[in-house]
Amino acid sequence: MASKSIAASSSLSRITSRRTTERLPICRARRIYYGQLKHCLGRLSTGPTWRSPMGDRFILTGVRVFDSGELSAPVDVAVAGGRITRPANGTEVVDGRGAVLLPGLIDTHVHIETVQQLQAYGRWGVTTVLDMGSPDWRATSALRGLEGLADLRSAGAVACAPNGTAVRKMGYPSSSVVHGPQDAARFVADRIADGVDHIKVVLDERLPFQPKPLDEVTVSAIVAAAHEAGLLVCVHATSAKSFRIASRAGADVLTHAPLAERLEVADTRRIADQGLAVSPTLVMMKKLVEHFPAPFKPKKITYTNPEETVRALHQAGATVLAGTDANSDPTAPNTIEHGAALHDELDLLVRAGLTPAEAITAATSAAADAFGLRDRGRIREGLRADLLLVDGDPTTDILATRNIRGVWIAGQAVR
Repeated sequence: MASKSIAASSSLSRITSRRTTERLPICRARRIYYGQLKHCLGRLSTGPTWRSPMGDRFILTGVRVFDSGELSAPVDVAVAGGRITRPANGTEVVDGRGAVLLPGLIDTHVHIETVQQLQAYGRWGVTTVLDMGSPDWRATSALRGLEGLADLRSAGAVACAPNGTAVRKMGYPSSSVVHGPQDAARFVADRIADGVDHIKVVLDERLPFQPKPLDEVTVSAIVAAAHEAGLLVCVHATSAKSFRIASRAGADVLTHAPLAERLEVADTRRIADQGLAVSPTLVMMKKLVEHFPAPFKPKKITYTNPEETVRALHQAGATVLAGTDANSDPTAPNTIEHGAALHDELDLLVRAGLTPAEAITAATSAAADAFGLRDRGRIREGLRADLLLVDGDPTTDILATRNIRGVWIAGQAVR
């Protein structure tokens, strides 16, 4: 039986999803959307931009497309100029019979330093990476918008408390330090001047003989200033207390998960009700437990805590995203492999209660929606041709995402 065209399939012709506006209260969704638009327009003449490769026309034939958590019947997917389009004559044919076509994966928590790291993501089908902090903004910014590489978005310098870990041990600039709520607008203005894509706030834990972390009033002021400028805010949180501070402050994405305790039901419900997203970075949490970065590991620190936290968030209806905290930084508590680790994260999300289809969604459309990336995360006409072709059925066996037959970034084959 001849396969249908993706453009002709009614089940695949929806150009946008209502998920983003359903996730946020409507007034907040509009404010962030128009603020993001203003921010992006302001960057058009200053920052690196994505350029569509010309002449890249091909049709993937007979593929089953992942859409809304399910696989379609075999269809043909056409690509031209880096976008998914209608089939046209004179295009190259790529035989995809028997394979599943996924949107390119999105890692919502990485730390990028080199071109080689971006190449590793492409080889593993990760076509977009969201950097959650870079002490060398000039070097990181130069890696954005490079053709044929995973598309990089970055927070640049993170916000931290005076003498916080970021500036004390990890080489972040002095402009990362936020001296109370009165300094929040200055920090955000500095990041806007840099041209960052989102804001990252680090909530260190309050420990004996360690500097005092940012307080809730300061975090709230940073969030308010960022939202006013149309920037999303991600908060590093590794305890129930820091999760509560971040959620009450109105942050958009919470990264990591508590190691020494589990979130309470009231916490998970509040996160779900507020429409916040959580990128638990289970692969990092698991490695921290197995290779604790200190001579002594308290008994209460176990991997069961972050795993059960994800299970509770999922049961509460919160948005769970796929992120790894991949890095090669010797000053970080642990290093995580770039690219391959996202497939480990998908497996851990399934073990924590998500279905394989939900785990894939966490690395595709849910991630795109959470970060306002409306041109990717789905296989729809007009969107970026970020594509991952795999053998097997990843909606029943998440390990099938590793059976890679081909990868395209903006229509350019990278594997």
